[in-house]
Amino acid sequence: MNPRSRLRRRCAPLVAAACALVLAACAPDYNWREIRLPGTGYLVMLPGKPASMSRPIHLDDLAVTMAMSGARVGEQSFTVGTVELPDSQAFTRERAGAAMRTAMVRNIGGRETEVIEAAVPVVDLAGRATTTQAGVRVEASGRLGDRPMHLSALFVARGNRAWQAVMIGPAADAEHARVFLDSFRIQE
Repeated sequence: MNPRSRLRRRCAPLVAAACALVLAACAPDYNWREIRLPGTGYLVMLPGKPASMSRPIHLDDLAVTMAMSGARVGEQSFTVGTVELPDSQAFTRERAGAAMRTAMVRNIGGRETEVIEAAVPVVDLAGRATTTQAGVRVEASGRLGDRPMHLSALFVARGNRAWQAVMIGPAADAEHARVFLDSFRIQE
């Protein structure tokens, strides 16, 4: 074995370790924390300190105010939107959930690539599961301007509230979407 080959063999682990450190330093920092915002009716894990805002929206012909809280890591945003509905009839809840879903997919000029029924845990004030509520998980791909976008979302309604938990970014990120969406619970 020539001296250069021996040097390469000895340095290969060091080069690999240095590359791993550089990549780790460039990786976004996911600092997962559970949030419980008063009056929102949910618990969820967010990857950073949440920012909140509210704005009026239309869900089809239903005018409501959506309260939103979320965090951003790198190019991925994690947001939960909550709307209070004027009545708690099942028809209103179904319409609201469908309108939220349609609007989110339309926002990225996308199409749904996967739709799965979900059982969303309902918990008491101590965090103990008491039942589940039917919801829908959606994966969608599209574009925002000239950039590719991917959306992973959960839509659910119960009583007089409807929620959307949405992770959106330039590419699918199944690991972080799972942490975020699986952590969503309705609190009663």
